[in-house]
Amino acid sequence: MAIDVTRYVCEQHLADRNFEFYGLQAAEALNYGPGSIYPVLRRLVSAEWLLVRKEGADELRTKGRPQRTYYRINPDQLGAVRQRVAEIDVRERSSRRSPRSTSYPMPELNSGDEVGRVEG
Repeated sequence: MAIDVTRYVCEQHLADRNFEFYGLQAAEALNYGPGSIYPVLRRLVSAEWLLVRKEGADELRTKGRPQRTYYRINPDQLGAVRQRVAEIDVRERSSRRSPRSTSYPMPELNSGDEVGRVEG
């Protein structure tokens, strides 16, 4: 999931260098629950890949909703973020080519065995 959030931020940043988002916005865009997206955002902030700002009092607020925390990509870390996304994309593409599960061949029947017969 962390790579989905990181990829989302990268793609949005490439489309709009001033892109900011709040947690619920990312959760809805990625079809994740809000409870699963915030730990990822906290990790990305602590890694300094995302910058944070709190919604100011002068910004329009919907009555009854808490103050939003806005996130944006840290321009100083953009190269590292892009590199990490590219590395994971390569790993995912290569894992799709090689099957993850091992297939086991069916045991061969002896000449006298009958199919469906159970010995007990």
